[in-house]
Amino acid sequence: MIPYLLVLGFVILWVVLERKSLNRKAFWIPLTTLSLFAGLRSYQVGTDSGTYTRLFRSNLNIYNFEFQENVELGYQLLEYMLLRMNADYFWLFFLSSIIIVYCYLTIIKRYSVNYTFSVFLFITLGVYTFFFNGLRQGIAMAVFTIALPFLIEKRLIIYLIICFVGSLFHISALFMIPFYFIVNLRVKPIYKILATFLGSLLTSRLAVSYVAGTNERYEGYAQVTESTGGHLTLGFQTMLVLFVYSFIYIYRIKNKQFLKIFTFYASGVLFVIPLALLGTNPSGPQRLLSYFTWTLVLILPFVFRKINNSYATAGTVILCLIYFVLTTSKFSNLSPYILNPAFRIF
Repeated sequence: MIPYLLVLGFVILWVVLERKSLNRKAFWIPLTTLSLFAGLRSYQVGTDSGTYTRLFRSNLNIYNFEFQENVELGYQLLEYMLLRMNADYFWLFFLSSIIIVYCYLTIIKRYSVNYTFSVFLFITLGVYTFFFNGLRQGIAMAVFTIALPFLIEKRLIIYLIICFVGSLFHISALFMIPFYFIVNLRVKPIYKILATFLGSLLTSRLAVSYVAGTNERYEGYAQVTESTGGHLTLGFQTMLVLFVYSFIYIYRIKNKQFLKIFTFYASGVLFVIPLALLGTNPSGPQRLLSYFTWTLVLILPFVFRKINNSYATAGTVILCLIYFVLTTSKFSNLSPYILNPAFRIF
């Protein structure tokens, strides 16, 4: 757990120092630090990392590489390119992390009202470490974040192109297409959110069955499980939706950009609730939740800036640190952090 805390401390310290000394938002040092930390890890860090690195560790002859119909083409091309160069799996992790962290930091830098707080949330809320497990979906989610400006500015064609590019790494990116129309409907946000919930309630079972039937890799998504791992997270996110909506109502927030981001976030959370009620595998449809919850790194700084209470902000920082320690040390096989054997000195 200590390496994660050290990286968090260094990145936040650098962001603060660069802001105070140069009056600018630090970008390249946090990008490099977070990318190297993700790239230098062993395949033993993360529950799915062993699967992603299997071909790299088996010394596969590139002429025996076979493109699979049930794996997204974009990811396979990345994998093929690296295997052709006889690259260590470090390069798979490192290049993927550069793409992912670059996309997130670009959007955070552009839209956050408190860059330091947003970077802190990006790491502690698990947005950063998500791809330590779900690498393909992690890339797809990061690519999709670049669509946020075009969602806000109502530029449909570019939004669709970005969703398509994301789907080359994980097909789930295509599920984000309807949310362009939901967010930009000319009705009150609460009506959009409730309509999304009702629509998901009516169609969720059919949609999950269809996706599970189109690709054998997703067959487990439709299987009923007794696991409640995803329900606690979803319940927490639902409480946050209610909290932020209450904030909007009490403070009479009229900022159109913020309202669109919140509508996207809240619609996504309520969209996933009926999927959870199906009792299906939490690692399946409920993983869609992460496409929406990353926006908290933009939403919460705006909320606490308006509230302007140092105790509330400090309390949130402490809670996020506790959450970061618990989730990193207890779940997803992220701890202990193990270095790639190729970089061990002793």
